[in-house]
Amino acid sequence: MSIQHKNIPDAELHESKGVASAVLDTAYFANGSGSGSWKKVGIETLKGITSDAGIARLKLVSDGANGFKLYRDTAFANMTIADNSVPFPITAAADTTLDTGSQYSVLTGSGAPFVNTLNDNITFSVNKLTFATAGVYDLNFWANVTAFPSNTAKVAFRFRVNGTNTSTLYVINKSNSNGDASVYAASDLVHFSANDYVQLVIASDTTGNILVHNANLTAKLIKAD
Repeated sequence: MSIQHKNIPDAELHESKGVASAVLDTAYFANGSGSGSWKKVGIETLKGITSDAGIARLKLVSDGANGFKLYRDTAFANMTIADNSVPFPITAAADTTLDTGSQYSVLTGSGAPFVNTLNDNITFSVNKLTFATAGVYDLNFWANVTAFPSNTAKVAFRFRVNGTNTSTLYVINKSNSNGDASVYAASDLVHFSANDYVQLVIASDTTGNILVHNANLTAKLIKAD
């Protein structure tokens, strides 16, 4: 009398071949030639969980629903002014408290020779950083201003996103005498969508020239969407 395999009682079924000598927390993987071996789950088997669509530098993260998702592992870039000696001309803001973000000017052109020295998945162009991956980024900025428009001028910096969305946070310093210099520093956690970009904007309560001798804006991905 023959018995269908599906009808064999559970107590009569045997474990998978080789299980008696298998190391703890290993699984059986076929070799594609009618056999296989017991081993730990490796990178080469993760492609069976999800596809990376041919994109490098992705990491596998649990999705909280018994599954996995692939996220960008890293993204970073900087834009830097180094040893600049050309002044940046500026017109005094109507709001001399420098509270009004729309009255700030993009730091670009003559007196703002930004260059990019390091980047991955963030694109530098002239005066901005553009983000390929949506997520939360750590922005950090510092600048060394070695000349103010006057010996009593105030100068402030902010972040601006997509040309219109100016940060409510800003850093401001005031010259107290002729020849004063100052250091600015700012940081923030900001969510960017894909293709968003960030720029530095600047304002003064006095018309004249500002000399940004050194400056650096960096962006680093903290959490991808």
